[in-house]
Amino acid sequence: MAASKEFADFITGMLEPLGDIRAHRMFGGYGIKYGEVNFALLLGDLPYLRVDDRNRPAFEERGSAPFSYSTKKGEVTVGSYWEVPADILEDPELFLEWARAAIDAALKAYQPKKKRKRD
Repeated sequence: MAASKEFADFITGMLEPLGDIRAHRMFGGYGIKYGEVNFALLLGDLPYLRVDDRNRPAFEERGSAPFSYSTKKGEVTVGSYWEVPADILEDPELFLEWARAAIDAALKAYQPKKKRKRD
């Protein structure tokens, strides 16, 4: 399920017009951040974008599915990240629109870590 650095570079290059985009190693793949907020995953050769109630229907309409993986106890589904349909990835302008919606979903869900007070 590992994603290549070349794939991460390709995706971050496509997303460059959005601003502060960075890839970081995560779970044998990459997480993609906008500022401090994770909004995409790259696992294997598949990109996944963050979804919420506003952008999930677009993924469902195209037959996309949420990220899932197998464990000894069974299948685990991560419903907050859905696979990017191939036709979206092949259209750079449309991919940017979907990425913007994923960033919006991630920003709405983001809860900064609270700093602990020291006595």
